[in-house]
Amino acid sequence: MDDPIIRIEGVEKSFGSFQALKDIRFDIARGEFFSLLGASGCGKTTLLRILAGIEQPTRGQLTIDGKPMAGVPANRRPTNMVFQSYAIFPHLTVRENIGYGLVYQNLTKAEAKARTDEAIELVKLTGLDDRSAHQLSGGQRQRVALARALVCRPKVLLLDEPLSALDKKLREEMQQELRSLQRTVGITFVFVTHDQEEALTLSDRIAVMSGGRVLQIDTPEGLYERPNCREVAEFVGTMNLFPAQVQQVDGGQVIADGRALGNLVGRSPDRPVASGEAILMALRPEKIEISAAGAAGPNSVAGRVASVSYLGDRSHYLVAVDGLTAPVVVYRSNSERTAVAAGAEVALSWSDADALVLAR
Repeated sequence: MDDPIIRIEGVEKSFGSFQALKDIRFDIARGEFFSLLGASGCGKTTLLRILAGIEQPTRGQLTIDGKPMAGVPANRRPTNMVFQSYAIFPHLTVRENIGYGLVYQNLTKAEAKARTDEAIELVKLTGLDDRSAHQLSGGQRQRVALARALVCRPKVLLLDEPLSALDKKLREEMQQELRSLQRTVGITFVFVTHDQEEALTLSDRIAVMSGGRVLQIDTPEGLYERPNCREVAEFVGTMNLFPAQVQQVDGGQVIADGRALGNLVGRSPDRPVASGEAILMALRPEKIEISAAGAAGPNSVAGRVASVSYLGDRSHYLVAVDGLTAPVVVYRSNSERTAVAAGAEVALSWSDADALVLAR
């Protein structure tokens, strides 16, 4: 990556005997919406705090806009941070909260007012200037926190799960507004979340973290369609995983013995696989066709519908298959075909190209 805004080289962080981050190294491009995704305790917030200067790495090097950040305090970095709690001052108005950071910059009153006016308009709070924090909704408080961070014009905005306190509908609305805001201001956003749908919706690229390590960095589509390991496959969306053993590798295809599932054919992974190797055949629920009983041939299996969940535009099926300990999950659009009832005997089938080979 040419001239990245952030470069992380071998960063590690220990708290006593506990190692929170292990050999983190990647770049973030200028103007990129980059997300750190993972379960609680994976290290994503620790990494964000290192970027902010709140924590210092135990080892490794961090550069922002080409300058090493070793020993540089938070208030001297070209970054600003939006916290999960928003941290809005309750005794100040919307305008006073947003303009608070400008007090420490060498600006005239007119310049500070112009910057504050611009930020208020940017986050769609025009007309609410004189309201106090307790008069604001959750979404409005979130906008105040964003405006207060952006008014100082940082080169990088760091966001620590800023939407987690909002209800589902408002959260989805704010996701769209946040993405639109990032495109408007054009600066780099580094966003921490444990919500994979949120990361897929917002991001240009995503780093999936677990146990203090980065497992994979890719675009949302790349992570979803081409996970590089079982942990990423299971964390990003829902994935059916079928144990199998490689019988033959033929060009771009892997032919495997799926035991109770019979012969399985999938697309070759980026890494080489050998005959006899134990693998997992991975398949997304929406890639599976469900039809009347009568399955035959590779990538098809008979089962019985154990349960059906209606979700409006689609239904989720759990299909019990003899020889499998877990049911097969199938997603099906409700606009395309007639429903399949619980208890029905069905056939499941899928394309070779939709089955991905993962290491067991």
